[in-house]
Order: sequence, then C-alpha cells, then structure tokens
Amino acid sequence: MKIGNDDLKLIHKKCEEFDRDMPTEMKLFYDVKKNSLKANYRYDLIYTNDDELLPDDILDCWFEEVKEVICKLDLDWLKPFKVFYFNQY
Repeated sequence: MKIGNDDLKLIHKKCEEFDRDMPTEMKLFYDVKKNSLKANYRYDLIYTNDDELLPDDILDCWFEEVKEVICKLDLDWLKPFKVFYFNQY
C-alpha cells in the first residue's frame, strides 16, 4: 500500500508540473508474451458521484471485471486457479 500511495503522489506531482489533470482511474495491462504494457486512463468522476457505493462495492466491481477477463483466457496453467479461486465467489 505504501509503495502504491507513494507512486500516486509522484504521478500527482508530475500532473501538476505539466499542468495536467490527475486521472481518476488508471488501468494497466501487461502482456507477458508480447512484453507490452497498455494503459487506459479516465478523467471523469467515476465513483464520487454515487453516495451509495462503498469501497467494498468498488472492489467487487473491479474483481468481477478482472474475473471476466481471466475466465475468457483458455490457458492450461490458469485452469486450477480458476477452479479454486473463482468458484469461491
């Protein structure tokens, strides 16, 4: 957590340094086989506009998004992980 918070502070400083808005959401996708990194940024207010969402709800939404992507992958080494982990939810 500390490393992540420190990194966000550095990103915020860079945004201020270059007079840019701070993203409200950053998603990084690393493809090991291709050795490539893709990033999606959002700048609109995503969750702060909702008075009823709690941090747990946001985490659950993120988990479901990741779960959906992983379940679409047909990789042999992932099968035990999918069976063990995703069947618990």
